[in-house]
Order: sequence, then structure tokens, then C-alpha cells
Amino acid sequence: MYKLIRFYNQNRKKIFKIILIIVLIIGLIQLLNYFAKQSNNIDKNDYEQKNIVNTNNEKNQDIISNKSLVSGSIVSNEKLKKDVDVIDEFIKYCNNKDINSAYNLLTEECKEVMFPSVQDFYNIYYLNIFNEKTKTYTVENWTDSTYQVRYTEDILSSGKLNGDETKQDYITVVKENEEKRLNINNYIRRKKANKVTEYKDIKVTIVSIDTYMDYEIYNFAIQNNSENTILLDTSDDAKSIYLLDSKNMKYEFYNNEIIENRLIVKSKFTNNLQVKFTNSYSATRRIEKIVFSKLVLNYDKYNQ
Repeated sequence: MYKLIRFYNQNRKKIFKIILIIVLIIGLIQLLNYFAKQSNNIDKNDYEQKNIVNTNNEKNQDIISNKSLVSGSIVSNEKLKKDVDVIDEFIKYCNNKDINSAYNLLTEECKEVMFPSVQDFYNIYYLNIFNEKTKTYTVENWTDSTYQVRYTEDILSSGKLNGDETKQDYITVVKENEEKRLNINNYIRRKKANKVTEYKDIKVTIVSIDTYMDYEIYNFAIQNNSENTILLDTSDDAKSIYLLDSKNMKYEFYNNEIIENRLIVKSKFTNNLQVKFTNSYSATRRIEKIVFSKLVLNYDKYNQ
């Protein structure tokens, strides 16, 4: 016992240093373990935000982002999974050449506007995107329920190292009759407007607006209650009919896409008119006015 006490007294400083070093090492190990756990939790959360787990517990590697490319907002995992499930189902039908089932996943509006028949869908969309080949895809949220989808030829299926060029589409998921359906081929949606304005016995009704990714089509009903035939536009200026938004930005119409006699409205008649505007899709843009700057109130006199 005496020898132990003597050894302690002679080496007391060294013993304290050793104990201190051991305590520091234990503390450092615990600190590193804590940071490692935190890092794992962050990685796990990031994984859960950017990936979907299918019902067979396999990771869907097609989703590259759930963050809106436009606003930066995050789409919830629940919404993302439901939306992408429908897109995935549509692509599987196309890859399996089940054209009818793929067509039935489209909204009635999309069919009416883009593909009035299954054959139209096959010719316009399927052959352009798939062309009898298997495609892989990536999905990135554009804004709200609209997704940027990029198709690439499946290398494993084709056996080619260099597949076809990537095809891109904007697909919008829409709830129709309590079921999710799709608007494809850059078609976003149709909005029922029924906005009415009157000017000198001319009644203009905006019936609806069809929105695409790069432009909009306004569907008008022009009712001429005057005694004269009117001309809505002289067709000599591509900027004479335009939209004006809340920030005073103008969006001109495509004057080369309007048949000239559709711009002529006889007295006591109503013409239905479609006007296409260079108004790329934005969920936040607010249109304040539609301007017909070269309206002719007496076409007969103008035409003399």
C-alpha cells in the first residue's frame, strides 16, 4: 500500500495528464458520433424529399427534384407520389404500346383540344415521343401540378449506347371526376372565363382560355348589335391585338393564324373567334386588358 501511495505521489502529474487525455478522447468520440447521426438524419430527410418509395419498396429513381423550377417551393411527398404515379402509369402504357389505355388517362379537355381521337394521339404524340421504343424518363416539378418530363431511349432495352435525342414535355396532373388525369403535349389547362365587355353596340365575351406552356388561346364570342358590319382588325400589324398584364407588359397575337373573314362580323350576328397570344405560362401573371387597337366600326365604308 505504501509503495502505491509513493508511486502516486511521485507520478501524480503524469497520472492526471493521462486521465485528462482519456476523458478528452472519450468526449471527442461522442461528439463525432453525434455529428455522424445528425448527418445521417439530414441525408435521410433529403432522400425522402427527393425520392418516392413505390408499393414494392423500390426507389423510383425517375424523380430528380420536388422543388419548383419557377417558384422554388417544395411539393409535398404525398402530392408528388400521387402525381408521379399517374405520369408513370401513362408512360408504362406507352412503353407497352397500350395506346387506348394511355389515351384514356388524358383529360376530356386535352382530348378535345389536342387529340380528338385515339389515332390523333398515336400520330401526334406517341410516334413523336415513343415511336415503338421503350423510354425512360425524369420528372422535375415546374410549378404546382405541372411537371417537366424528359424522355430518353432505354439503353438496356435498345442495346444502344447512344439513344435518340431527349424529348421534353410539360405534363399537368388534373383532378377530373374525382380521378387524376393528364394534360400533355405542353397543354396546361382550360379556364372558363365568361367575362363580358361592351363597346358601341359590340358585345365581347371571353368564353374560355386554353393555356399552353408557350402561348395562350382566347376563345371569344363577338356579338355585333350595331347597324354596320364591323372589322375587328385590319390584319396589317402583328401588334394591333394584344394582352396587357398588371405590370403593363404587352403580349401580341399571332395575326397570321386568323382567317381574315373571321374578323368580319355582320350586323346583328355573332362570330366565334380564337386568338392566339404570345403569352408563355405563368401561374402568377394577371392579365388586365385585351386590346383591339385597329377596330373598324363601319367595314363597308372602310372597304370602299
